[in-house]
Amino acid sequence: MKHFIDLVEIHVESGRGGDGIVAWRREKFVPFGGPAGGDGGKGGSIFLQADNSVNTLLSFRYKNIFKANDGKNGGGSNKSGHSAEDIIIKVPLGTNIYKKQNNEKILIGDLKNHNQEFLVARGGKGGRGNQHFATATRQAPHFCEPGEDGETYDLILELKLIADIGIIGLPNAGKSSLISRLSACKPKIADYPFTTLVPNLGILKLPDNRSITIADIPGLIKGASEGHGLGFQFLRHAERTKALIHLVDCLIQDLEIIKENIKIIEDELKAYKESFNKKERILVFNKIDSCEEEFLEELKKTYPESLFISAITGEGLDKLIAYIQGFDFKEEEILIIPFQENENENENFIIDFEKESRVFKIKSLKVEALLRVVNFQSFDSVNNLYIQLKKLGVLNELERLGIQSGDTVLIGNKEMIWSEFAENNLI
Repeated sequence: MKHFIDLVEIHVESGRGGDGIVAWRREKFVPFGGPAGGDGGKGGSIFLQADNSVNTLLSFRYKNIFKANDGKNGGGSNKSGHSAEDIIIKVPLGTNIYKKQNNEKILIGDLKNHNQEFLVARGGKGGRGNQHFATATRQAPHFCEPGEDGETYDLILELKLIADIGIIGLPNAGKSSLISRLSACKPKIADYPFTTLVPNLGILKLPDNRSITIADIPGLIKGASEGHGLGFQFLRHAERTKALIHLVDCLIQDLEIIKENIKIIEDELKAYKESFNKKERILVFNKIDSCEEEFLEELKKTYPESLFISAITGEGLDKLIAYIQGFDFKEEEILIIPFQENENENENFIIDFEKESRVFKIKSLKVEALLRVVNFQSFDSVNNLYIQLKKLGVLNELERLGIQSGDTVLIGNKEMIWSEFAENNLI
């Protein structure tokens, strides 16, 4: 756990679908074989999969760009192209998935269970070959369908450890010692503050044979909710827990300082997120083995509902375990907002009109995909292109911008001349 990484950004690109093709049956004794163009294969998709053998996002520091392969184009004799393999990326349990949009991050997924998968980039569908476009009146279609483009996204992966109980408190409160007593976890323990730099997880077996997970959340400090120290990183993991043990160092033996220390942690929790106010919690005073009896009695009168323990000697742990057994470990639901692309009237294309040169530049992935499968020597194929442009609204927009016969239309690196023939006869 030395290299514990819990926040990374990655880039994902799914594969484009393969193009359908125009092909014809050329068999002996079959003079009118008809269309036989195969379909393109599906592009590879990209999935994230939760895996309980992974406990950090460290691997994404070395590889954070993932690109799936494109599907293969169709073949003759109605043969479909091969679909590309999907990419499955392993992440730890407790990984939240965010999409970046307009400098904001939108939560789209929460992976909590082993082998749970989430699709983050869907592969493009393969285009249909000309075999699909034959009709009774059009028995020899000279056009096909392009494959769909894949999806490209920038994602933020944020790990929030899944634990039933989080142990929180100021540095040196004895959290690591407590988790080592309650479970088989053996974290590094020393006499100086900030011994623990990453969360530790342990399993506590309760008397009723239930097993629960406990997280030792590294020491919070004043201003943690504003990012002081490693505040955001620590609080992120406390957020996922269902209940909290607020551990307090009573070895200080100064009631006013102890009150202030308790207030620091409570204020930071409230400032970070409202949901912390709803979590069950218990105030537990540690290191009573080193406290003077008189001061301990004063503490018990001041905080009668609290528990008093020694993580070193084990005193009071039986009462703490009994109290933990009564916690409500009901799962909290995380609100996930469905991701939606920006929508506008011309979401499929943009047209730049250069008035002086009478050039119309059409920028559109969909339209450029259509051009990949157009045979400009075939009236049938060109006519289909114009039909698709009309469906997409491109022709209406060109007319609105005042296109005239003889004007130049640029799509990608393809240049076409607009004519009355195209305007009046092809559609």
